[in-house]
Amino acid sequence: MKKRTKPRYIEGPFYPWLIEMGKSAAMRRLMKNSKAVNALMMFSTKFTRGNDGQGLCVTYGEALDFMSAATFAKAKLWCIAFGFLHCKVFGRLERQASIYDLSTKWKHLSRQPEKLDRIERLLKRHDRVMRLSVSKIHAHGQIPPQTRKRMLLRRIEKQILSQ
Repeated sequence: MKKRTKPRYIEGPFYPWLIEMGKSAAMRRLMKNSKAVNALMMFSTKFTRGNDGQGLCVTYGEALDFMSAATFAKAKLWCIAFGFLHCKVFGRLERQASIYDLSTKWKHLSRQPEKLDRIERLLKRHDRVMRLSVSKIHAHGQIPPQTRKRMLLRRIEKQILSQ
Protein backbone atom coordinates (compact mmCIF):
# COMPACT_ATOMS: atom_id res chain seq x y z
CA MET A 1 0.00 0.00 0.00
CA LYS A 2 1.37 3.43 -1.02
CA LYS A 3 1.74 6.12 1.56
CA ARG A 4 0.45 9.57 0.56
CA THR A 5 3.01 12.34 0.80
CA LYS A 6 0.51 15.19 1.11
CA PRO A 7 -3.14 15.34 2.15
CA ARG A 8 -5.84 15.35 -0.53
CA TYR A 9 -7.43 18.64 0.48
CA ILE A 10 -4.37 20.83 -0.21
CA GLU A 11 -4.36 22.14 -3.77
CA GLY A 12 -1.69 24.53 -4.95
CA PRO A 13 0.75 26.40 -2.73
CA PHE A 14 0.33 26.65 1.03
CA TYR A 15 -0.39 30.11 2.44
CA PRO A 16 0.45 30.41 6.17
CA TRP A 17 -1.51 33.68 6.42
CA LEU A 18 -4.73 31.67 5.99
CA ILE A 19 -4.06 29.94 9.33
CA GLU A 20 -3.18 33.25 10.99
CA MET A 21 -6.36 34.77 9.54
CA GLY A 22 -8.42 31.87 10.90
CA LYS A 23 -7.16 32.44 14.45
CA SER A 24 -7.84 36.20 14.52
CA ALA A 25 -10.52 37.99 16.55
CA ALA A 26 -11.89 39.50 13.33
CA MET A 27 -12.46 36.01 11.90
CA ARG A 28 -14.30 34.95 15.06
CA ARG A 29 -16.66 37.89 14.51
CA LEU A 30 -17.01 37.08 10.81
CA MET A 31 -17.91 33.47 11.65
CA LYS A 32 -21.20 34.70 13.13
CA ASN A 33 -22.32 35.04 9.50
CA SER A 34 -21.59 31.72 7.80
CA LYS A 35 -22.40 33.09 4.34
CA ALA A 36 -19.73 35.77 4.79
CA VAL A 37 -17.19 33.02 5.53
CA ASN A 38 -18.33 31.21 2.35
CA ALA A 39 -17.88 34.41 0.33
CA LEU A 40 -14.42 34.98 1.82
CA MET A 41 -13.44 31.42 0.93
CA MET A 42 -14.63 32.00 -2.67
CA PHE A 43 -12.41 35.08 -2.89
CA SER A 44 -9.41 33.41 -1.23
CA THR A 45 -9.75 30.38 -3.53
CA LYS A 46 -9.40 32.71 -6.50
CA PHE A 47 -6.38 34.30 -4.79
CA THR A 48 -4.62 30.97 -4.20
CA ARG A 49 -5.19 29.97 -7.82
CA GLY A 50 -2.96 32.79 -9.01
CA ASN A 51 -5.21 35.82 -9.53
CA ASP A 52 -3.32 37.82 -6.91
CA GLY A 53 -1.81 40.23 -9.43
CA GLN A 54 -4.98 41.33 -11.19
CA GLY A 55 -7.35 41.42 -8.21
CA LEU A 56 -10.23 39.19 -7.27
CA CYS A 57 -13.58 39.12 -8.96
CA VAL A 58 -16.32 36.74 -7.89
CA THR A 59 -19.36 37.35 -10.04
CA TYR A 60 -22.91 37.14 -8.79
CA GLY A 61 -23.38 34.25 -11.23
CA GLU A 62 -20.66 32.26 -9.47
CA ALA A 63 -22.09 33.14 -6.08
CA LEU A 64 -25.64 32.09 -7.07
CA ASP A 65 -24.51 28.47 -6.83
CA PHE A 66 -24.10 28.97 -3.07
CA MET A 67 -26.37 31.87 -2.05
CA SER A 68 -28.79 34.50 -3.32
CA ALA A 69 -27.58 37.81 -4.76
CA ALA A 70 -28.80 39.78 -1.72
CA THR A 71 -27.04 37.37 0.65
CA PHE A 72 -23.84 37.64 -1.39
CA ALA A 73 -23.96 41.46 -1.22
CA LYS A 74 -24.44 41.28 2.55
CA ALA A 75 -21.61 38.74 2.88
CA LYS A 76 -19.24 41.00 0.90
CA LEU A 77 -20.13 43.90 3.20
CA TRP A 78 -19.25 41.75 6.24
CA CYS A 79 -15.92 40.73 4.68
CA ILE A 80 -15.05 44.33 3.86
CA ALA A 81 -16.19 45.59 7.28
CA PHE A 82 -13.97 43.17 9.20
CA GLY A 83 -10.99 43.98 6.97
CA PHE A 84 -10.61 40.81 4.92
CA LEU A 85 -11.39 42.42 1.53
CA HIS A 86 -11.06 45.86 0.07
CA CYS A 87 -12.32 47.16 -3.24
CA LYS A 88 -9.57 48.00 -5.76
CA VAL A 89 -11.86 49.08 -8.61
CA PHE A 90 -15.52 49.97 -8.16
CA GLY A 91 -17.75 48.61 -10.93
CA ARG A 92 -20.89 50.70 -11.05
CA LEU A 93 -22.42 49.78 -14.36
CA GLU A 94 -24.06 46.58 -15.43
CA ARG A 95 -21.60 43.89 -16.55
CA GLN A 96 -18.73 45.81 -14.98
CA ALA A 97 -17.74 43.92 -11.87
CA SER A 98 -15.98 45.39 -8.87
CA ILE A 99 -12.44 44.12 -8.39
CA TYR A 100 -11.45 43.20 -4.83
CA ASP A 101 -8.20 42.36 -3.16
CA LEU A 102 -7.43 40.52 0.05
CA SER A 103 -6.63 43.02 2.78
CA THR A 104 -4.53 42.89 5.93
CA LYS A 105 -6.73 45.37 7.78
CA TRP A 106 -8.09 42.45 9.84
CA LYS A 107 -4.73 42.24 11.65
CA HIS A 108 -5.12 45.79 12.97
CA LEU A 109 -8.82 45.36 13.77
CA SER A 110 -8.12 42.16 15.70
CA ARG A 111 -6.03 44.18 18.15
CA GLN A 112 -8.88 46.66 18.73
CA PRO A 113 -11.90 44.88 20.23
CA GLU A 114 -13.84 48.14 20.70
CA LYS A 115 -13.70 48.77 16.94
CA LEU A 116 -14.85 45.20 16.27
CA ASP A 117 -17.79 45.76 18.64
CA ARG A 118 -18.73 48.98 16.84
CA ILE A 119 -18.51 47.33 13.43
CA GLU A 120 -20.67 44.46 14.61
CA ARG A 121 -23.30 46.86 16.00
CA LEU A 122 -23.33 48.80 12.71
CA LEU A 123 -23.74 45.58 10.70
CA LYS A 124 -26.67 44.52 12.89
CA ARG A 125 -28.22 47.96 12.47
CA HIS A 126 -27.76 47.68 8.69
CA ASP A 127 -29.49 44.31 8.76
CA ARG A 128 -32.43 45.72 10.78
CA VAL A 129 -32.89 48.60 8.33
CA MET A 130 -32.72 46.17 5.39
CA ARG A 131 -35.54 44.12 6.92
CA LEU A 132 -37.70 47.15 7.66
CA SER A 133 -40.85 47.46 5.65
CA VAL A 134 -41.01 50.70 3.65
CA SER A 135 -44.37 51.45 5.27
CA LYS A 136 -42.66 51.67 8.69
CA ILE A 137 -40.16 54.31 7.54
CA HIS A 138 -41.38 57.83 8.12
CA ALA A 139 -40.89 60.25 5.27
CA HIS A 140 -39.22 63.56 6.06
CA GLY A 141 -40.64 66.42 4.01
CA GLN A 142 -40.51 65.63 0.29
CA ILE A 143 -38.35 62.50 0.59
CA PRO A 144 -40.31 59.30 -0.17
CA PRO A 145 -39.87 56.33 2.22
CA GLN A 146 -38.00 54.17 -0.34
CA THR A 147 -35.41 56.92 -0.86
CA ARG A 148 -35.19 57.51 2.90
CA LYS A 149 -34.45 53.80 3.45
CA ARG A 150 -31.76 53.86 0.77
CA MET A 151 -30.23 56.97 2.36
CA LEU A 152 -30.21 55.31 5.80
CA LEU A 153 -28.49 52.23 4.38
CA ARG A 154 -25.85 54.30 2.57
CA ARG A 155 -25.13 56.30 5.74
CA ILE A 156 -24.65 53.10 7.76
CA GLU A 157 -22.43 51.60 5.02
CA LYS A 158 -20.25 54.75 5.05
CA GLN A 159 -19.91 54.46 8.84
CA ILE A 160 -18.93 50.79 8.49
CA LEU A 161 -16.35 51.47 5.79
CA SER A 162 -14.83 54.41 7.66
CA GLN A 163 -13.80 52.19 10.60
